[in-house]
Amino acid sequence: MISLLAGKPNPDGFPFESITLQLKPSAEAGSKPSGEPMEITIDGSRLENALQYGSSSGDDILLGEIDKILSRVHHRTRGDGQPAGEFGLMLGTGSQDLLSKAISILFDPEDTVLVESPVYPGVLPELVTHKVQVCGVESDHQGLSAKALRETLQNWNTSEKTKHLRYPKAVYTVPTGANPAGTTASTERKREILAIAREFSILVLEDDPYYFVSFENLTEDASNQERALSYFELENEQGSELGYGYVLRFESFSKILSAGIRLGFACGPKPLINAMVALTASTNLHASGASQAIVGELIHYWGVDGFLRHVANVAKMYMERRDMFGRQLDRILGAESEKPLATYVTPVAGMFYWIKLHLPPTPDAPEGDSYQVISQKALEFGVLAMPGAAFFADKRKTPYVRASFSLIEPDEANEALLRLRQAVLSAWEDAGYETVPKITS
Repeated sequence: MISLLAGKPNPDGFPFESITLQLKPSAEAGSKPSGEPMEITIDGSRLENALQYGSSSGDDILLGEIDKILSRVHHRTRGDGQPAGEFGLMLGTGSQDLLSKAISILFDPEDTVLVESPVYPGVLPELVTHKVQVCGVESDHQGLSAKALRETLQNWNTSEKTKHLRYPKAVYTVPTGANPAGTTASTERKREILAIAREFSILVLEDDPYYFVSFENLTEDASNQERALSYFELENEQGSELGYGYVLRFESFSKILSAGIRLGFACGPKPLINAMVALTASTNLHASGASQAIVGELIHYWGVDGFLRHVANVAKMYMERRDMFGRQLDRILGAESEKPLATYVTPVAGMFYWIKLHLPPTPDAPEGDSYQVISQKALEFGVLAMPGAAFFADKRKTPYVRASFSLIEPDEANEALLRLRQAVLSAWEDAGYETVPKITS
């Protein structure tokens, strides 16, 4: 058969002969036995395929490597003939792209979604664009509160807050090292929430970009690190009786390989993944073929054990940064300071401290307004932190700020926190207080 169908460009017009990646000597298996840097070369038909139009679901080689990771880490194997294996998998241009597509295929205008509160702010503009009603559910030290979720759903048709809204289709949560709150849900908390989702027939949107940036149970044996079970894995429990299809999971390579490489993946109910793939085919077609080839060849070179050793090393790096920032925070604003001006919970994953500043009350903000302090006082003293209002769908006034420890060096952290302390003290002075009252909660 002679085909005149393909609208693909001729690869003879592509000017690239090969792509050679040189790993850092400090990276997992980054050096040859001779001590020379390890190189991975992509050429021939592999490069030709990477530079050509590809499948909207993703590169088969990289999908195969992700399958191995899912099987090892989450104990679900796609296409193994078992009910737990009946899920779809696709790649996207980062998990943000995949979240956007999920929102597009799930929600009609005026539909409702539940979100943990505070919530990752990157998801809010997409929901607003699609005219989705956002209902916040309170969080605690483990993130999304099971108690608050149950109460919200039980009282949906009678509560003044929700009775005018459509019944929610899904609940959105970042269960590991949440942005901004830094909270991590235990396996038991996730069991509770999944049980509620099944009982009330709603979908769990499990956005987990920090899953491998967890500081808990880090050992020398990274390939057997004990992790909190994901919602995706927990579907296995009582799956035969209660069924599957309640979890759509999103993961990202941004925090563990490269943010600029723009790759993430989603796994979950086949009908939803298929709809997201179809949307991809009609929008950006597929994630970068070169990026997929680079990540696919790297993970293939490492194997699953090597990949797990690499992400453990990344987690250790962030844990050291958390510890450094936490020591400075304790000394300058926290319990070890002469007059504590903040409270917080030490995160066990991710990149953020969620800090409750001790601020002067105002008529409409009994615990103070961090936006006012950051936008005025903190700028005056030369320090920036993200005001908490940005992380609430209702834009409430809050004393919280988000502080990232991913990039800041010790001397900068020290100076930044000293300046933040000055800003808080100045806010109290401007409010007419000669001395700052003691923190009572």
